[in-house]
Amino acid sequence: MQVDYISLTLRLTVAENVLQRHTSASPSKVGEALATVIEKYCREHKLGYYPAIEFFRQVAEVDQGLIDSVERVSWSVSKIAREEVQSRLRPIFSTIKFQSIQVEAFTLPAVRPNQQSAFEHLVKHYTPDTIKLELLVSLLRKDGDLRGGAAEAYARKMIYRWLKSTFEDIEVTASMAVGK
Repeated sequence: MQVDYISLTLRLTVAENVLQRHTSASPSKVGEALATVIEKYCREHKLGYYPAIEFFRQVAEVDQGLIDSVERVSWSVSKIAREEVQSRLRPIFSTIKFQSIQVEAFTLPAVRPNQQSAFEHLVKHYTPDTIKLELLVSLLRKDGDLRGGAAEAYARKMIYRWLKSTFEDIEVTASMAVGK
């Protein structure tokens, strides 16, 4: 028997109806409200970019309760994603280690104020329903099985197969076979 270790980076979107069972706030409404406030602030202060949410913790004119709502929903998204990934992938991989979990709403938006459809992109970015996970998984295999990059391709395939019924959107953004 041999063990293959694969590092995976996933981008997962939790469906709104799933989140509404776990939170009192609608992720899309919270994201739209936050995007509206941030867009207005950036326009008034003539910023050439949209800052990450953390920047607005120090801005008195931004409702901190709104940021708290995003954090609460984000906590639920992280919890749901972690639990679902763990339980759904347990039959496939011998080990699953979470290297990092980050809700995309807390990253710097990849949209600029003068970009076409900037507000729609901003709403999508600040809606706390998408998470980036970095995992380290291991596969047990018999000698001769899954040679030369096949273990990595197999892991990617299993991610899509076993998580597609749980998440609204799944993307494996990176995968790499690694030594232990």
